[in-house]
Amino acid sequence: MPFSWKDGDNLIPLEIKKKCIEMADDGVEATEIYKIFSQHSNGSIESMMRMIRNWRNGYQMSEPVQKKENKQKFDIIETLKKGIEISELAEKLNISLTTAESIISDIKNQGYNIQRIGNIVQISNIVVPTENKIERKWTGEKIIRFGIIGDTHINSKYTQITHLHKLYDIFKSEGIDTVYHTGDIDEGEKMRPGHEYELYNHGADEHIEEIVRVFPKREGVTTHFITGNHDTSYVKICGLDIGCKIAEKRPDMIYLGYMSAVINLTPNCTLELRHPIDGTAYAISYKTQKMIEAMSGGEKPNILAVGHYHKAEYIFYRNVHAIQSGTVCAQTPWMRGKQISAHMGGWIVEVHVDDDGTVTRIKQEYIPFYKAITDDWKNWR
Repeated sequence: MPFSWKDGDNLIPLEIKKKCIEMADDGVEATEIYKIFSQHSNGSIESMMRMIRNWRNGYQMSEPVQKKENKQKFDIIETLKKGIEISELAEKLNISLTTAESIISDIKNQGYNIQRIGNIVQISNIVVPTENKIERKWTGEKIIRFGIIGDTHINSKYTQITHLHKLYDIFKSEGIDTVYHTGDIDEGEKMRPGHEYELYNHGADEHIEEIVRVFPKREGVTTHFITGNHDTSYVKICGLDIGCKIAEKRPDMIYLGYMSAVINLTPNCTLELRHPIDGTAYAISYKTQKMIEAMSGGEKPNILAVGHYHKAEYIFYRNVHAIQSGTVCAQTPWMRGKQISAHMGGWIVEVHVDDDGTVTRIKQEYIPFYKAITDDWKNWR
């Protein structure tokens, strides 16, 4: 019997299929079901309802068939790692080009770094910077408040999960409902020789599950994050973008993309999150100043939040309010050997705007932690 891929639904986990069927049987509106379905497929609402009817009739719901589906998915991913023409993939799977495109899109949505060169599609180990621009719905409020954190480095033996939770307790108590993370949410792997000895978990799956498990969850608070050079180590290792996987498992964590993102807080106020890839400098403000000097006049954000350097700083330069986000990770032995300090803490930022959404005032409050907790990760096992 030839392989049949119906609208890419083989990439949808069995538990999600069952959940969609239960919701449909309970009379839940299709638009609500689609919120769950769309996290695993880019198919339309109509195709979703067609799939649900198929699933309800017993299509692909048995455990043996599920195992077969998983193997087929694994084989396709392995094929894409080597690179293949879309037409060849369609012929190999005995499906149409449209369905092949849907499969590729589904795999990309699951976090794999899919790149195209001509007709060749491949899961790439190369991190390609992209422009990530996010429109935030502005309702006319004159005061916008949010938190800024960065460099949490979860899965490092030096991460400070207790301090991270204290920050979120403060955010919650202060009425902060949006937190922006400037990257390196994870410690990553194979960053340098001997790096594996600084980790308490190993492998992408363990790292993702740990972040999903221990990252603070507070009702009404969402975390919007980019990925940094440590996070993208998995792209280099196996072509996997862990940001997508984290966001898939934690609806309160919104993934904004690789290395940078520009958020329109209002029509006339932008916040840029940036995670550089260079080394630290002898002076705390040097890197931030050079970063702003390199910006073209019309491209400068109003607010710039910078991670990577593990420093806390605020400067106003070339009409840019620049904040280094600090870190929620203690100084590691490698940092100590390089004479690199770690400024532990996070920020609450309050932006005042006029009727047009133009910045008139900014307040920034740094919440510091002066003492690292030794082996804090063990307190969360």
